[in-house]
Amino acid sequence: MENGNDLAISEIELIFHHLSDFIFQIHVVDRHHFEIEAVNEAYLSNYNTSKDDLSGKRVEEFLGGDQGLQAIRRFQEAIFSKQPIQFEEGYNLPKQGYRVFDITLVPIVVDGSVSKLIGTARDITQKRLNEEQIVQSEKLSVVGQLAAGIAHELRNPLTSLKGFLKLIDYKNTNKEVDRYIQVMDSEFHRIEQIVDEFLILAKPTKSHFTYERIDQLLDEVIELLCGEANMESIILKRDYFSLRSHVYGERNQLKQVFINLIKNAMEAISKENENGEITIEGKALEDKLIVHIIDNGAGISEAELKNLGTPFFTTKKNGTGLGLPVCKRIIDQHSGHLEIKSKPGEGTRVSITLPKTPSH
Repeated sequence: MENGNDLAISEIELIFHHLSDFIFQIHVVDRHHFEIEAVNEAYLSNYNTSKDDLSGKRVEEFLGGDQGLQAIRRFQEAIFSKQPIQFEEGYNLPKQGYRVFDITLVPIVVDGSVSKLIGTARDITQKRLNEEQIVQSEKLSVVGQLAAGIAHELRNPLTSLKGFLKLIDYKNTNKEVDRYIQVMDSEFHRIEQIVDEFLILAKPTKSHFTYERIDQLLDEVIELLCGEANMESIILKRDYFSLRSHVYGERNQLKQVFINLIKNAMEAISKENENGEITIEGKALEDKLIVHIIDNGAGISEAELKNLGTPFFTTKKNGTGLGLPVCKRIIDQHSGHLEIKSKPGEGTRVSITLPKTPSH
């Protein structure tokens, strides 16, 4: 029987150490102090540590102040309830950075008090990211349907109004009225742009994918925007001359993305900024290429950054909040990725990653 028990214990230890979930055993010193008794190999490898370093170490000493207190609050909750508790919580790992875990804590009760806590933590970061992408996709789908209806409803009266305005302009001889006509014409043009963005968001246009040199596309975009940048006293710097890689994509759609993002950068630079500068960088990696659009504008707060890309959310005074969702949609259709990093007062960096294709 003793040999059988030894074998069972050996098998349990084997399972304990080879599960991919983090497993840990905590010794309860008192309600405020907890020591690590044992962890499995997955825990050790992700924290770059060893059993000897961990054994007997205080939780707050190992995890650090804030994360230690976060863990202790959960331990106290399990001790108070004397029942297993399950929750989701995020922790910073040395190797992988911030990860979200589904955690279960089981209190071991001896003589009416909790002497140990057994915990398991499953990494669900990717699952949560996938769910978030699905939610965003569903939002875009609903917004697209709404946008299509609004756009078609606006088109007819807008066409009539523009026609009558041209008629008034043709017959007008009053310079004072002429000024009002110009303002109205400008506003009608703006409404048309919004309607066009609605339609792009509502349904994908027919795409004609070809092999394109990304540096040539960027040259064309910068040539197009140079005049506007000069008027705003903004310097457009090119740093992609070694980027001669090809992408397989829709030429006009990619140009639209770069135009939108560079114009966003131009609008982020204050008119008072005499040293306004936008750098367009490009580099090729083994299987992908990355284009950075970096401005020295006002930057974006963390709260605003979280909402960027959500339909109708904008940081611009006269923005629609549709430009960035359209850009993201185009980049997604090209199997790419768009990322924005920014801090108030430090400018913004937008990174577009696209799969690289062989030269043609």
